[in-house]
Amino acid sequence: MKSSSENYNTLLVIGLAITLLIMAGLALYALFEPQRLAHGQEQILSARIERGGEIFQQQCASCHGSQGEGGVGPALNNRALLKITSDNAFFSVIRSGVPNTQMPAWGIEFGGPLTDEDVRDAVAFIRNYEATAPEIAAAAFTPDPVRGALLFDSTCAICHGPNGSGGDRAPRLNDPARLQKFPDEWYRGVIQHGRPARGMPTWGTVLSPNQISDLVALTAAWRGGQTVKPEYSFESALEMAIFSLENNDPESAALNVERALEVAPEDDKPVLRSVIEQLSAGDQAGALAQLEELQAAPAANPAEGAVLFSANCAACHGAQGEGGIGKPLQNNQFIQGQSDQDLQQFILDGRAGTAMVGFQGRLDSSQISSIIALLRLWNP
Repeated sequence: MKSSSENYNTLLVIGLAITLLIMAGLALYALFEPQRLAHGQEQILSARIERGGEIFQQQCASCHGSQGEGGVGPALNNRALLKITSDNAFFSVIRSGVPNTQMPAWGIEFGGPLTDEDVRDAVAFIRNYEATAPEIAAAAFTPDPVRGALLFDSTCAICHGPNGSGGDRAPRLNDPARLQKFPDEWYRGVIQHGRPARGMPTWGTVLSPNQISDLVALTAAWRGGQTVKPEYSFESALEMAIFSLENNDPESAALNVERALEVAPEDDKPVLRSVIEQLSAGDQAGALAQLEELQAAPAANPAEGAVLFSANCAACHGAQGEGGIGKPLQNNQFIQGQSDQDLQQFILDGRAGTAMVGFQGRLDSSQISSIIALLRLWNP
């Protein structure tokens, strides 16, 4: 009969063997775990890039090209751009858009169709270009204070006041004496990085470097005592006014109608003045209806005007308005002194006792508006 001590020795040997096997297994697991994790991360990134590629083709390719080569929007398949732009910057720009450009906001929180996860997938796809992206030389860029004024008006004026005049939340910027204290690069840094402790947000993740350069050009112009007026687009001001009314913001609508009035064709100004009166009277529905009707009206097209001019006017006034039987139409003081509405009526009626016959019944008002748009190109 064996002793109990002999039985314990056997168990100890078995236990030791099992322990050694477990330790060996853990060692092997530790040896291969980093590779397994790396492989798993590669699979996750690959899936993210694939989803991002689908989003890019659906939402981005029409402007940035199917291969990121650029088009309406800049080239994203560009080593220089990818090198200096962080994923966070791409994420922010895609999510919230770029003010005063054709880059809209794509994030759901800003009215777009993409979730934050969708945006991260798109960023992963764009970043995947970097390994093989070509080096694309940047086009020459000249900062423009007028562009800066338009950008300032839409992004900065809410705190710094219109035309940099100051407000309740931020100091006056359009102050030559104040601007003399710091160089342009100081203002560039403040715009890019912000001053969070003083309530100045970081704009470097929202605005492009060129847009920041335009803002710096604006402050430089103010430093020199210049008056810089933003050049609003009639179409964009009209669109923003309609958006404001659709979102029950009549004050912003009135501001945008005033902007549209500054650059509107003469024929459209009476409508805009009527809209301002309706907004003052509290008739938002009536104002919205008039703005939508104005937006739906066909825009004057100088390219179409050139075709119409060739068919109807060139025989007398020359192919490029240089004159012939009729008077030259380039640098023409009569045209420069007439409103669009006056020219419209003149073309319809003609001039009695001359070869200038009226076009009543031969051209409609939209066609004449396109011819006038061409004449305005010749007579700024």
